Amino acid sequence: MEASGILLSSRLLSLLKNRHWAKDDVVKLFKALVKEFNGRNEDFHTWMMRILHQVEIHKISVSDLTLNEKKIVDNVEKKIKNIVKNTDEKTLDEIVEEIHKQAVIDEEMMAQVKDIVSSVSECLSASTAPHLQGIKESLFKLCKSAEKTIGNKPRVTQMVSWCILVLSKSSRLVQVGTGEGKSCIVAMFAAYQAMMGITPDIISSSPVLAERDAKEWSAFYKRLNITVDANIDKSETELKKCYDSQVVYGTTLSFAADWLRKRVHIQDLKPMRDFQCVIVDEVDSLMLDKGLEVVYLSTEIPLMESLNGILAKIWFDVNQLKRLDTRKILGPIQLLSQLLSEIIADNKSIDQHSIVQLAVKSGIKPIKTSKQMQENMTNILEQLDNASVVQMVAFLTMFVGKFPEHFFKMYQEAPDGTLQKLNEFSCTGTNKKQEISVLLLGNGQCRLVYSEEDSLVKSLGKMIKKHYQSEAIKEPNEFCIPDLQDLINGKVQTWIENALLATKRIIGHEYVLHGDGVAPVDYECTGVVQNNMRWEEGLQQFLEMKHQTKLSNMSLITNFMSNFGLFKKYKNIYGITGTLGDQTELDMLKKLYNGIETCKIPLFRHRKLYELEGLVIAEEDEWIRTVCNVVQDQVTSRVYRGPRAALVICETIKCAVNFHKTLGNTISKEKLKLYVNNNMDNSKILYNKVQAGDIIIATNLAGRGTDLKVSESVNEEGGLFVVQTFLPLNVRVEQQAFGRTARQGSPGSAQLIMCAKHFSDSVKRVMASSTNLLDPLCCLIKEMSHCFTEELFAEAVNRYLENHSSPNHEAMISALTSVLTMNSNPFQESNLQKAKVARNTKVEIRLSGFLKDIKQIIKKEELFSVYLDVLDNIYKDIYVFLSNKLDVTVSSLNECWGLWLLVHFSEEKDIKMMKQQLKVALLSANLKLLTKQSPSSMVYYYIRSGNNLREKGCLTESIEMYTKALENDASGEIIPLYNRALTTIKKKDTGYIAQALADLEKADKAIDSYKSHLAQILRYAELSSQEQKVEVNTLLTTQFQVKCMVLEHLRMNIQDAVVKLKRAESRGGNVNLTEKLTVFLAEHFILGSPRLLKELPMEYEYVKSLGLDTIFSLDTIFSFSGFLSKMIKEF
Repeated sequence: MEASGILLSSRLLSLLKNRHWAKDDVVKLFKALVKEFNGRNEDFHTWMMRILHQVEIHKISVSDLTLNEKKIVDNVEKKIKNIVKNTDEKTLDEIVEEIHKQAVIDEEMMAQVKDIVSSVSECLSASTAPHLQGIKESLFKLCKSAEKTIGNKPRVTQMVSWCILVLSKSSRLVQVGTGEGKSCIVAMFAAYQAMMGITPDIISSSPVLAERDAKEWSAFYKRLNITVDANIDKSETELKKCYDSQVVYGTTLSFAADWLRKRVHIQDLKPMRDFQCVIVDEVDSLMLDKGLEVVYLSTEIPLMESLNGILAKIWFDVNQLKRLDTRKILGPIQLLSQLLSEIIADNKSIDQHSIVQLAVKSGIKPIKTSKQMQENMTNILEQLDNASVVQMVAFLTMFVGKFPEHFFKMYQEAPDGTLQKLNEFSCTGTNKKQEISVLLLGNGQCRLVYSEEDSLVKSLGKMIKKHYQSEAIKEPNEFCIPDLQDLINGKVQTWIENALLATKRIIGHEYVLHGDGVAPVDYECTGVVQNNMRWEEGLQQFLEMKHQTKLSNMSLITNFMSNFGLFKKYKNIYGITGTLGDQTELDMLKKLYNGIETCKIPLFRHRKLYELEGLVIAEEDEWIRTVCNVVQDQVTSRVYRGPRAALVICETIKCAVNFHKTLGNTISKEKLKLYVNNNMDNSKILYNKVQAGDIIIATNLAGRGTDLKVSESVNEEGGLFVVQTFLPLNVRVEQQAFGRTARQGSPGSAQLIMCAKHFSDSVKRVMASSTNLLDPLCCLIKEMSHCFTEELFAEAVNRYLENHSSPNHEAMISALTSVLTMNSNPFQESNLQKAKVARNTKVEIRLSGFLKDIKQIIKKEELFSVYLDVLDNIYKDIYVFLSNKLDVTVSSLNECWGLWLLVHFSEEKDIKMMKQQLKVALLSANLKLLTKQSPSSMVYYYIRSGNNLREKGCLTESIEMYTKALENDASGEIIPLYNRALTTIKKKDTGYIAQALADLEKADKAIDSYKSHLAQILRYAELSSQEQKVEVNTLLTTQFQVKCMVLEHLRMNIQDAVVKLKRAESRGGNVNLTEKLTVFLAEHFILGSPRLLKELPMEYEYVKSLGLDTIFSLDTIFSFSGFLSKMIKEF
């Protein structure tokens, strides 16, 4: 009975904490219930908690149960049952009054709204309303069409929302509660725009929702003679037809990509459609959370594959790093001679003779005579490669003595892995240039010791640049198109930073493995696995190497449009969402979109969401137990209610999987469901009703846009219980999660249960700054007092039940008052409140950064417009068009522009200056292209031009282009050598066989060199892998096997041609050439694994994009005259 008494006090206390009832009102209700119970033949605690449970789940306030705001009604149970049964919707007057209280919308407009809605509502029962005119007539027509489509008349709130959008003189965003019928409002407003001669674009948050809404509302539009379509996954012909429709549904990705196709590829998909009006669903997510997202059309840029070797080397070096508990970082293992070589190269005052003397004195190289010393001048540093730690210490000691501008800290590794300082040197003068901390390993090896990541990045960057430095070092010139070396010099530090970031990224957190590679997860906002998104600046490739998946090439972005840029193109922006956010975020939207107006539409019924007091748990194990216990309690039947259903929303996929595993020990598989990946079949979760006892473990994927269908039996017991297990990114994400329950007037409850260890460092810092040293003691005192007063109340209830005397009644009420008093005045701000304050501070900081990022995007899009103007002129150039050089010129300019942007863009630079620099660089590039020169060191222009000229029969010019390609890039010589041999054979000039033979034999050797390059990349990736190698062939291994297989097919083709050319040469004959498609290299391929069969065609297509668009086979032609001439020459 004592346990029941404590449970009862907790239930009463919950009204105070979670329902914000006043202490006196809780006492008043309890007195009324005690009075009403007297004489009943059932358990007091069970009856009392059943009543209180109904008060909670139906969000009943004290005013609902009082007469004249003083006395609780006589029959409380009956009154509560009547409230529960009441499903009345709010009246138009109530809705308008709630909107008026926002004080953000003018009274004149609301008067019009009220007049229009009331006039139309009165007529909706009739089939026609000929007396209605203008907007009223349109709304009536739309409502009747909607009623025939969905089977219900639009609600008053939906009509009010529609009116506010229609009457707005400028762009407008409205907040419509989750589950309140946003898709109906969108369709009605889009149809009205179409009726007014405007072509609206409707942007949904996902392609699935866009196609779904276009399909579900097609009958509605058809009744109004309005055409509708969705621009998702359509061919060029289908897209043209789609954009002829009056209303088009899609996503930011589909609308932006189609605009890019029109501007960059001259695909005239929407000739008659302007950016007139856009209606954005989930507008807050697309404008704020995803406002910086950029859409671009993927194009294969051959140049980027040559960077894979550098990325692999960076990844290998970064994975050799060792982080110590002291926060120091040990660099890659290297030879001390390498370190000294760099110091000597940077300091011309250090002479080789001095180094030799130091080596002799330290005992590294015992040289006695001057002749021996002179002989060892060139290779003395190599003598250090076998030096012991003692010898290295002696050498460096004398080195600093001889060159005091250097400062060394030397360490040796102790058996426990810590660093032991061996010695320390510092110069006394002011000429100190360099401070170096070094761990000496013996055998001439060492590791640099870094105190911070910034210095590590600079040091590694310097080493990488030196390793890949060309002989000709030049200053970057913004007025010229950069080359590969410029790209390496400008980006190597960014690549190293991203390699370090990749080591910290966690699978199931920021990304998942999907298909052949790595896919980002938008875990902070939507939980969606972003299959079509790739990280930039090498991060994608480092994660692919980390997991040995298929290695993609870095993207060179040559065309793009941000979500922000897309929205700004429209004359009018209208948006609907369930969560517009707090005032800070609303102010940001107004800044970004020129004073866009906002309005929050009331719910059509009073919402019955019961929010339980949130918890912040210190330790992770305790947090997991707490969440599991709370969830199990909610889905288990109690004496005062039946079982409910629960939705557990986790921050990451990994966390959700862990909870699923833990709960799987006590919950049956049939009741436990996992919803974490949009690539999986989630139909049973999304389309089946949630039944009593069901537990759905999910990420934010179950938040925004998810409509869980809750069974009536669950709603009767309190509805769906939502527990969010982390601190959401912002208030909107939190509201979206809690919006999965208590929809359309049904009951539901929600609770935040978080682990303090999972908070970000910034949140922890803010929380710590507001924490008093006495807080833990105060909490302990409060907890002990609370337990004591609860026990006193439980005992008082038991005494009263045994004897209903007046003193016992007074003692029971007094004990309850003590319990409530103890909790009505908290000693200090709760950890949950502190965490939310810290979170909101972080949101403000992020928003200020967001504005800075938007300015950067605007700059980039202005530069892109400069490039588009140049591109337009190219397309209009008759000479380029008639000479069939359009594809070659455009693809080369694309690369030029992409490289210029990647290397020369800076947010600090003035936009006017950058525009001018870009114009000059593109003009220079175009002039070079017109004179058959590559604008930079890229050889692919020459290869493409050579292929183009060969196809037109201009064989001499074609050979010249291949020759230029070979002069500019010795590392990529296979294809130009092969293509030059092909063209030489076609041309059949004197001595063509010898020339072709020479090229093909060089190409054969170049294949060996390229295979070695591929093997080195694979070796770096495999040695750096953090995954346990289960399969013999990983996706990465298979990919490189296929690359080598294609090279071997090409080698076989080359060797066959060489044999036939030599035969022809030996007999004085000729050869007959047959040209074939590249894929025919595999005509003798013996079938392999399904994986190889899948990869092979893709690799052939890639090789074709590099310029190997044609292969050839030869037949020897015997010539008697040729044979006779050959014999005469030999004699």
